[in-house]
Amino acid sequence: MNDHIDLRVLLAMLGALVFARPDSTQAQVLAQSPAPSRAAPVTPLAPPGPASPSKPAPVTPPPDAAGAAGAAGATGAAAAPPAPQSALARLRSGREAADNNQIVTTGIRAPELPSNHALIITVSEYQRSPLPGVLTDRKLGIDLARRFGVPPENIVELSERQVTREGLRAALADMDRRLQPGDRLYVYFSGHGARFFNKATGQCTESLVMQDMHVVTNAEFAAMLKPLSTKTDKTIVMLDSCHSGGVATAVSARSLDPSQGTLRSKFSREASSPQCAIAVNLGSFADSRGIDLGTTDNNLVVLAAARNNEVAWDTSKGGALTYNFSECLDGAAEDTDHSGAVSMQELTACVQKRLDKTQEDSARQHPTLAGNSGLIPAFDGPNGPEPSAPVDSNATLEDIYRGRDDRWDVQTTLAEPTLKIGTNLAMSVRSGRDGFVYVFYRGTQEGSFYLLFPNKLDGANTIKAGEDLVLPRETWSVTALGPAGTDRLLVLVTATPRDFSAFALPGAYVSDAGPFEKFNASPQAMALVGRLATLSATVGSADCRANGANRDLGVAQRCSNAFGASLVSVDETP
Repeated sequence: MNDHIDLRVLLAMLGALVFARPDSTQAQVLAQSPAPSRAAPVTPLAPPGPASPSKPAPVTPPPDAAGAAGAAGATGAAAAPPAPQSALARLRSGREAADNNQIVTTGIRAPELPSNHALIITVSEYQRSPLPGVLTDRKLGIDLARRFGVPPENIVELSERQVTREGLRAALADMDRRLQPGDRLYVYFSGHGARFFNKATGQCTESLVMQDMHVVTNAEFAAMLKPLSTKTDKTIVMLDSCHSGGVATAVSARSLDPSQGTLRSKFSREASSPQCAIAVNLGSFADSRGIDLGTTDNNLVVLAAARNNEVAWDTSKGGALTYNFSECLDGAAEDTDHSGAVSMQELTACVQKRLDKTQEDSARQHPTLAGNSGLIPAFDGPNGPEPSAPVDSNATLEDIYRGRDDRWDVQTTLAEPTLKIGTNLAMSVRSGRDGFVYVFYRGTQEGSFYLLFPNKLDGANTIKAGEDLVLPRETWSVTALGPAGTDRLLVLVTATPRDFSAFALPGAYVSDAGPFEKFNASPQAMALVGRLATLSATVGSADCRANGANRDLGVAQRCSNAFGASLVSVDETP
């Protein structure tokens, strides 16, 4: 199965008016000069009504071209009242939702959603080797959860004497009862790590040290998480601890940078087996695969503070990983691929860049990232003026694609693997689950980025699990116009409708291109498109803001942000 597609689209010529003749199923194109103003918005996202797919929804032509479309335009008619905003557009951003609480309101911040949950686990008061910086980590860990869009009531704290094997197991079991299918989970741990000798395997196994100095091995921790990650759309685990006693001995706890204060190793020799105190550990949790937690690699992210032969440091500002990750979320991270959003990989690279400046070579830690490193924690556009670097809409497609749940098994099949310029695209889509189909197109011409389907001629975008949806339908077509090169198509199948209409997108970000929507390739526009693609159109509604006992399985399904996707490419040839 080819998992990449692309093509050169006719797209009904920019600024052209497209309408359907009563006696024809073919779209007609009338060139306008100057280009007509943007048409009244048509929302193609609602489930189709009784009309059959072969009968497209009526097209609303631009007001200044109503006569050409056969509609009578009354001279001097009163201006239409402003269109109401959609529920999604009314949803407050994460920055606005912070209000005047203790959470800072700059940098990356996702909107708060009842489907997001967090468990914050911290231990500072170890009897023999306390970690004072973890007290700061506790606050930063909560801030991290808020930045990732977790409402305060969905943040569960487990700290100090609560952090035992039984306490951890009970907290995760309680979290499992809170979670609904398709929710998102963040788990944060700051404290000591250790190496525990596993007699069954004869190997040293990574462990988390509880406050009572008992340990939870990586395998046990994975087993506790498995029921939750099997249910969630995404599970993100952040471990600010380490498991290398050898390096901790070689590098004494000293000040390596005046700004960092006294450094303390987050490795517990007391909780480690003697034969494992120096050897590099095997079976690291940071090497966990999705299958180990009942999910897929794409649905799991594990960020560990250091390699398995390195020390992670506790400082006066908190854990070196946690503090610097917070600074990167606060605006220090760079959108290096110019997609309009910052990924977990870009955040981790930012952390490493900061550690390289503050830690000596002999004591430098290297955070490790496993699973879906390209996951976007929040489609939150850059602050301030537009960056000078151009945005790469291909990278935007990749960002959206990495947010998929690949258990949906969305497949896109092209009728032909290549398109000769002048010929039409033909494709079919199949999904493992029922949903709503959206097709984005990135062509070979600069600035060529469109929503092809649904469109003003064809709004019937539902799909049934296991059935083929053949596109384009007879009411519209997509023609390869060149130049030669590679085009890309991103096909989404979403659990609930999305909203890319004028109700949700500012006019500066999108324009009409015949029956299709053409997106402005700016960083802010791409970030907003990513947000609209990955959030249900219903998330701002009162029903979807419900939390606690009011949020049952029915609400979770009606408000689900989950989606599957296929990203395919096709070469246009002369």
